[in-house]
Amino acid sequence: MNTTVSAIRRACENVPFFVQRYDIFRKRLENEQKSLRTIMGYGHHLALLCLHFGRLPGQISEYEYTDYYNKLLKKSPSGSHMKHAVYSVRAYFRVMGKPCPLSANPTIPKSHPCMTVLSQCEVRQLLSASSVLRDRVLLSLLYDTGMRRGELVALELRDLDFDRCRIMVRQGKGRKGRHVPFSLNMQKGLRRYLAEARPERYVFEMHPGVPIPYRWPAEIMKASLRLVPSILKHATPHTLRHCFGTHLLEAGTDIRTIQLWMGHKRLETTAAYLNVAVVDRPDVKTGPMDIIYSVKE
Repeated sequence: MNTTVSAIRRACENVPFFVQRYDIFRKRLENEQKSLRTIMGYGHHLALLCLHFGRLPGQISEYEYTDYYNKLLKKSPSGSHMKHAVYSVRAYFRVMGKPCPLSANPTIPKSHPCMTVLSQCEVRQLLSASSVLRDRVLLSLLYDTGMRRGELVALELRDLDFDRCRIMVRQGKGRKGRHVPFSLNMQKGLRRYLAEARPERYVFEMHPGVPIPYRWPAEIMKASLRLVPSILKHATPHTLRHCFGTHLLEAGTDIRTIQLWMGHKRLETTAAYLNVAVVDRPDVKTGPMDIIYSVKE
């Protein structure tokens, strides 16, 4: 986030009229109810573009756009830098009500990388690796509910319904809310953590009433993985979301139910887990924590 703010600030100081155009751009995205993270991401890549040429997007030629994207591809062969730059330029011209130059709006080929999924044994080792209760509970909650990292960071105490074994996700992708179940084993660990940490508003807080930074789950994940050297797979907090979908599918949970719990817009997105799941269990579970741990009354 600091790098993003720095790029936008430098563009405001060095690119003529960028500050005025960015202010309009930001406010119109806010009116569209885009998330702060999306707005900052667009602003970051737009600022980098304008800093590179010292001009606004509408003043950059077709050839210059082509050359700029080509340089981004060389910098990141996966195409991630170019993809985000194109999305930012598209958004800029759209909200400004102007046609986007053809070379500024190339087709972005869809990539379908093979997802990483940890085995149940690996998940069990990972979740018990840290000696810090907060860290164990945070990773366990990501796995047990399938929440995205941003959804976990924004999770508030009022969103927890222990009686109904449900968690309300208010700020899901596309600003869509949903309810997800959490297992009895997860409830036990979460109650213990809340009793010790005593957060004021958010489930995980950096300071009273202030949520943890977006980067923290990734740092906690890295630290926990270092404690389990037997796990050689490249795993991130989002990997636990993949494990959630895969392990439930393997346990016999209906794919439509998994789609609703994960907040997928299209069933085809959830169906991707069929490629990695080994579906051979007839029983249905409501939370994967009850799959890897037996429920004890």
